[in-house]
Amino acid sequence: MKINPNNFFKRELDTLPPHFVNTVVKAHESDIEKMRKWIYENCSGRYSITKDVIQSRSVTVLGFENPGDLTLFALSGKAQINQN
Repeated sequence: MKINPNNFFKRELDTLPPHFVNTVVKAHESDIEKMRKWIYENCSGRYSITKDVIQSRSVTVLGFENPGDLTLFALSGKAQINQN
Protein backbone atom coordinates (compact mmCIF):
# COMPACT_ATOMS: atom_id res chain seq x y z
CA MET A 1 0.00 0.00 0.00
CA LYS A 2 1.33 3.41 -0.96
CA ILE A 3 1.10 6.01 1.81
CA ASN A 4 -0.33 9.38 0.74
CA PRO A 5 1.18 12.17 2.89
CA ASN A 6 -1.94 14.29 2.23
CA ASN A 7 -3.97 11.82 4.30
CA PHE A 8 -2.44 13.23 7.48
CA PHE A 9 -4.53 16.34 6.91
CA LYS A 10 -8.22 16.66 6.09
CA ARG A 11 -8.45 16.19 2.31
CA GLU A 12 -12.22 16.49 1.98
CA LEU A 13 -13.44 20.07 2.24
CA ASP A 14 -16.95 21.18 3.27
CA THR A 15 -17.16 23.94 0.66
CA LEU A 16 -16.21 24.15 -3.01
CA PRO A 17 -13.33 26.64 -3.42
CA PRO A 18 -13.44 28.71 -6.63
CA HIS A 19 -10.16 27.31 -7.97
CA PHE A 20 -11.35 23.68 -7.89
CA VAL A 21 -12.45 21.99 -11.12
CA ASN A 22 -15.86 20.37 -10.66
CA THR A 23 -18.49 18.14 -12.12
CA VAL A 24 -22.17 17.61 -11.35
CA VAL A 25 -23.59 14.15 -10.67
CA LYS A 26 -27.03 12.86 -9.78
CA ALA A 27 -26.60 10.32 -7.02
CA HIS A 28 -28.26 8.91 -3.92
CA GLU A 29 -26.62 9.13 -0.51
CA SER A 30 -25.35 5.53 -0.64
CA ASP A 31 -23.80 6.22 -4.06
CA ILE A 32 -22.10 9.33 -2.70
CA GLU A 33 -20.48 7.26 0.05
CA LYS A 34 -19.13 4.85 -2.58
CA MET A 35 -17.77 7.79 -4.60
CA ARG A 36 -16.23 9.33 -1.47
CA LYS A 37 -14.45 6.06 -0.66
CA TRP A 38 -13.22 5.64 -4.24
CA ILE A 39 -11.92 9.23 -4.40
CA TYR A 40 -10.15 8.90 -1.06
CA GLU A 41 -8.44 5.67 -2.08
CA ASN A 42 -7.53 6.50 -5.70
CA CYS A 43 -7.00 10.27 -5.91
CA SER A 44 -4.16 12.19 -4.33
CA GLY A 45 -5.31 15.80 -3.86
CA ARG A 46 -7.96 17.66 -1.93
CA TYR A 47 -11.60 17.35 -2.97
CA SER A 48 -15.08 18.46 -1.98
CA ILE A 49 -18.50 16.87 -2.19
CA THR A 50 -21.31 19.42 -1.87
CA LYS A 51 -25.03 19.66 -2.61
CA ASP A 52 -26.50 22.26 -4.95
CA VAL A 53 -29.79 23.04 -6.68
CA ILE A 54 -29.70 23.50 -10.45
CA GLN A 55 -32.94 24.14 -12.36
CA SER A 56 -35.10 22.95 -9.43
CA ARG A 57 -33.14 19.67 -9.12
CA SER A 58 -30.96 18.63 -6.24
CA VAL A 59 -27.53 17.57 -7.50
CA THR A 60 -24.18 16.67 -6.01
CA VAL A 61 -21.12 18.67 -7.04
CA LEU A 62 -17.73 16.98 -6.89
CA GLY A 63 -14.77 19.35 -6.87
CA PHE A 64 -11.09 18.49 -7.22
CA GLU A 65 -8.06 20.69 -6.61
CA ASN A 66 -5.99 18.65 -9.05
CA PRO A 67 -7.59 18.51 -12.53
CA GLY A 68 -5.95 15.11 -13.05
CA ASP A 69 -8.03 13.69 -10.20
CA LEU A 70 -11.22 14.76 -11.98
CA THR A 71 -9.98 13.11 -15.17
CA LEU A 72 -9.18 9.91 -13.28
CA PHE A 73 -12.62 9.94 -11.65
CA ALA A 74 -14.35 10.52 -15.00
CA LEU A 75 -12.41 7.72 -16.69
CA SER A 76 -13.18 5.32 -13.83
CA GLY A 77 -16.88 5.33 -14.75
CA LYS A 78 -18.00 5.69 -11.11
CA ALA A 79 -20.30 8.63 -11.85
CA GLN A 80 -21.83 7.01 -14.92
CA ILE A 81 -22.61 3.77 -13.08
CA ASN A 82 -24.51 5.70 -10.40
CA GLN A 83 -26.59 7.77 -12.84
CA ASN A 84 -28.31 4.82 -14.49
